[in-house]
Amino acid sequence: MAYMVISKDLIEEENLELKLRKIRALEILSNAVDKMIAGEYVDTEFEGKEISNEYLEYMHKNKTGALIEASVKIGAVLAGANEEDEKKLVAYAEKIGLAFQIKDDILSIEGDEKILGKPVGNDEKRGKVTFVTKYGLEKSKEILEETIEKGIKELEDYGEKAEFLKELALYIKNRQK
Repeated sequence: MAYMVISKDLIEEENLELKLRKIRALEILSNAVDKMIAGEYVDTEFEGKEISNEYLEYMHKNKTGALIEASVKIGAVLAGANEEDEKKLVAYAEKIGLAFQIKDDILSIEGDEKILGKPVGNDEKRGKVTFVTKYGLEKSKEILEETIEKGIKELEDYGEKAEFLKELALYIKNRQK
């Protein structure tokens, strides 16, 4: 559906500068979908197998993280952000995207099934390698905290303008589903 909406909008856009930004946004979305598929592939391919730290981080950055990063980057592109701001926003998004997946791993161990809407411990039963199985629950929580802090730090230069993005990062850290 997203592709249909974007395509229709591109056809109707008369402002050339804005049309080019929208084309770039479409490219970002397409790349994010490709990354998400790659991350999901690694996730299923390594189920029940040992996985390196690099593959674990790759997998996590390229699942939901790729879509979070794309959302932030598309917003920056459509708003006409300069290259430096775009880089800072992408760095923020990469970190909170990774944090989202780490939190998912934590919730898979200690979440409330009624709130989550899926069985707790399901990843472990399926032999999935997660941050929790790799580093332990407490270390995963520390990594989550550090990752969120680093993401928020990327927004320092923006003051109150970045309040929504800071709140989003904190929501990801504290979410229960």
